Amino acid sequence: MELSILLLIFGSSEQFRRVKAIKNTLRGRRTVSNLYWALQYGMLDFVDALHGVDFDSDEAALNQLQTHGLVKADDSFQFQLTEAGIAKKQQLLSELLPIKHLALGSQYDVAKFMRRFNFAVQIVSEYSYSNNKYYPQSINYFEDQLLKRWFVQTKDYDLPHQFHDLLDTFLSSLNSDDLAVIFAQSLVGHGYSGLTVDQIAAEHHLDPTIINIQLIQMYGALLELVLKRPQDNSFVMLTAGLEKPVIAKSSKETFEMFVRQGNGNLNEIAKKRHIKLTTVYEHLLEAAILLPVNQFPYHDLIRSKMRQYLETIHNENVENWSFEAAQKEMPNLTFFEFRLFQIYRSKSADEN
Repeated sequence: MELSILLLIFGSSEQFRRVKAIKNTLRGRRTVSNLYWALQYGMLDFVDALHGVDFDSDEAALNQLQTHGLVKADDSFQFQLTEAGIAKKQQLLSELLPIKHLALGSQYDVAKFMRRFNFAVQIVSEYSYSNNKYYPQSINYFEDQLLKRWFVQTKDYDLPHQFHDLLDTFLSSLNSDDLAVIFAQSLVGHGYSGLTVDQIAAEHHLDPTIINIQLIQMYGALLELVLKRPQDNSFVMLTAGLEKPVIAKSSKETFEMFVRQGNGNLNEIAKKRHIKLTTVYEHLLEAAILLPVNQFPYHDLIRSKMRQYLETIHNENVENWSFEAAQKEMPNLTFFEFRLFQIYRSKSADEN
């Protein structure tokens, strides 16, 4: 995908944003730094939404946008949209479903569901023509076995008719003939090999990156439709194992140990878990960023004196706070407490 297009979609005219932070958020690089900036950019719902996607280089993407006057940037690869950039962003968004439909990729492996469903369509299409001699799509062994089990369990329940009804309901819900056609063109079936993203893009006069995003959005919407159906529906097996954890497993273990412990001794947690104290800090910061503000014990981790001081100096633009400046006023202030308070203020503002 073209990174420049995604930078426009997730860029801002009011805030300089880091190219790498946006890219790493979408790819699911879950460092505390990336998650923190995702919070500041309002992108937490899109963490890992484009898992495994390849992008072009940061410098090339930024240079392209600057050349066309769409952004202004500094030497540290931070950028802000110009008026022309805002107009281009609106044009791109008009070609997509509401951007919220991309966010499901943060909760579920939509790309895997896309591969499963497309293969399932081929299987059912050939089955409806009583054809058992065809070249199946390439898919890994475990997915292949899941699809075989699914077909054996559901083929006697008028599967072609059920598929027709599901697709009819879904494509109608898009309220867009163009999107419905694009979705159908991507499928593989009896006597039809489907079109590639580049072929679809050429036919519809759109950038291939936009087609890719449209497909991810549409499959996310289709996945939501299947998930809302009764658990005994014929398509439920296609959704098995797709859910992603909100917090990384190791971070969750550290956070839950802290909650159970009750005494706030982080050194004890580090010793019991055989990890460094700095890793404990990172795990707790991840939990603070990703959990609702009322589910994280901020007051147990920020000393009251430090909290009172930070309350007196805080301003609206918390991402611009300087730890060095704050530490000069309070030498005992730790970066862990400082960052926690930034997270608390940001999430409190968002949830209010």
